[in-house]
Amino acid sequence: MFMMRKVIFIFAAVIAFLYFSVILFIFSPINDSKNVYYGNNYVGPLGLRLVPSVNWCKELHWRSPPLPYAVALVSYPGSGNTWLRYLLQQVTGILTGSIYMDFGLKVHGFPAENVTDGSVLVVKTHEAPPLEPDKFKSAVLLIRNPRDAILADFNRLHKGHIGTAPKSAFKKRSRERKKTDWSSYVTIQLRTWESLHDLWLTKFPGPAYIVFYETLVKDTRKTLQGILNFLNYTFTERDMNCALTHKEGIYRRKKKLQDFDPFTQDMYRQIEIVKTRVINNIRIYRKKHNESDIFELL
Repeated sequence: MFMMRKVIFIFAAVIAFLYFSVILFIFSPINDSKNVYYGNNYVGPLGLRLVPSVNWCKELHWRSPPLPYAVALVSYPGSGNTWLRYLLQQVTGILTGSIYMDFGLKVHGFPAENVTDGSVLVVKTHEAPPLEPDKFKSAVLLIRNPRDAILADFNRLHKGHIGTAPKSAFKKRSRERKKTDWSSYVTIQLRTWESLHDLWLTKFPGPAYIVFYETLVKDTRKTLQGILNFLNYTFTERDMNCALTHKEGIYRRKKKLQDFDPFTQDMYRQIEIVKTRVINNIRIYRKKHNESDIFELL
């Protein structure tokens, strides 16, 4: 009888361990089958890890008083939206929202996931301008070189927010397809990248502040200053210095040198064609709104 109870107890303990391991895995922003470096810690096969705590410059809080409208933070996936949200939260202490519910982000620095009103500083979206005219009154449009953005999102799909897809992922092909899945993905996502930016530049009725990811990386201070001025948020030099001290955060993918280039010459040719069209639309938009025509992008 005693042995039976012991076996039942051990069995229950194992089930409980597996249950909570799965829960931790689901809530982890990195779902990977191998150990993955995450800040100063590691992710194990079951998603078990010690998450590095974020050193916030200010205690995070809701916007007070809330605005009667929301400000969109628009980007194609893989363009640094989460990193920019992190930087804005560091400078202002105000929570940033999202039209999505990413549980990994919600429990690791972005508790306002799925909040889409004026109680947050900006609202993340990868979608076209909403049909509801009162949804967003203004927008920050974050644009990244399509080559790097598409690759970053492909990495995210395979290895989470800061992982890198294995070489085999770029060579995989479905039975019914002659081309690799990666090749088809690039073709489809190039159209999506172009369409997203064109729609926000031509169909969104409110003011849009254009930010290039490459400039955000190169001159983070000046870029953040421009965004915060657009948002009509007053910050101190101390606020900015603190944010820049902690600017890397835990959601910026570390660059990993690849021993191969997954993009073919034909892909690069298509990328240049699409980039040129979007750049022309940006120039038209800036000319229409009497803004400087300076390109740090692409």
